Amino acid sequence: RHVEHLVDSGWDAAVVTEHPGFRPTWFHSEAPSLSFGDCVTNNDFNPDQTILVLPETYLGVNLSSFRGFDLSGFARVVFNQNAYYTYGQARENVFSHLKSFYDHPATLQVLSISEDTHNLLSLNLGIDDLKLSRIVNAIEPIFRSDPSTQKSMHWMPRKNPLEVQSVLLGIQRAGLLHSQGWTGEALQGLSHEQVADKLNRAKIFLSFGHPEGFGLPIAEAMASGCWVVGYSGGGGRELFRFGAAEEVTFGDWTEFIHAVQRAFSAFANQPRETELRLQRQALAVRSLYGRSQERATVVSAWQRIEQIFLHWRKTGSCFEVTS
Repeated sequence: RHVEHLVDSGWDAAVVTEHPGFRPTWFHSEAPSLSFGDCVTNNDFNPDQTILVLPETYLGVNLSSFRGFDLSGFARVVFNQNAYYTYGQARENVFSHLKSFYDHPATLQVLSISEDTHNLLSLNLGIDDLKLSRIVNAIEPIFRSDPSTQKSMHWMPRKNPLEVQSVLLGIQRAGLLHSQGWTGEALQGLSHEQVADKLNRAKIFLSFGHPEGFGLPIAEAMASGCWVVGYSGGGGRELFRFGAAEEVTFGDWTEFIHAVQRAFSAFANQPRETELRLQRQALAVRSLYGRSQERATVVSAWQRIEQIFLHWRKTGSCFEVTS
């Protein structure tokens, strides 16, 4: 999506992958996709015209010999999509790797996708605010808070299976009040559209993701009109402020069951108020995390990066840019 916004805004941008012809299978994208080998063959890498966008997991990667090609002299932007992967795969000399990755003169800007990730980069890594840009992660419009009478709840079991098992067993055995008629189903092996269809007709989403850079499943469930109970993963904490959700401390299985009980009770005892909260939450999330918000933050960040790049190309160093 980031590349789509750049292309639509007039940038020459592409997703660079290991193999030619890559396309995501879980959603449709028109973003240009090029293999690294094709880029080298076609001389697409030009230090005077190219800015590399690297993931946070490239900490410690030797750019001077990347697949036999020297990328060390290129300007780069670090796109940190999960603060908890910030330390990469490095096991030794982490401090020096962080310094050479984030403090390198050619690192023009660091992009983050949540308040949590932004705060970690700012506080834990000491990255200056002028070098940080926040990108909004957009929710696809296929997630809608459709009216539904189904007493169904969903969860995604891929991460932290022990947490999933323990909480689900607790729900089954605890004899919770107002639990009669509720059904549950894991969301796995489904397309993005199928997940949206399930959530759009559900009432509760159980969140087991931890740690998370942003917590997109939480946002998608909220946009679908679901009451969310569970772990924020850190990155999703900013989403638990809209009035129809309850965050649970990671690993607190007992409190997780209490929170599910409170959700069941809210639907049983205050159905109209609960529905109002769900609709207001869905509206807030779809508005604050929509495509227009995503594009605005991408464009703003890259206008700033362009200014820095022009200066860096002349002087070999970054300079301060006013907001």
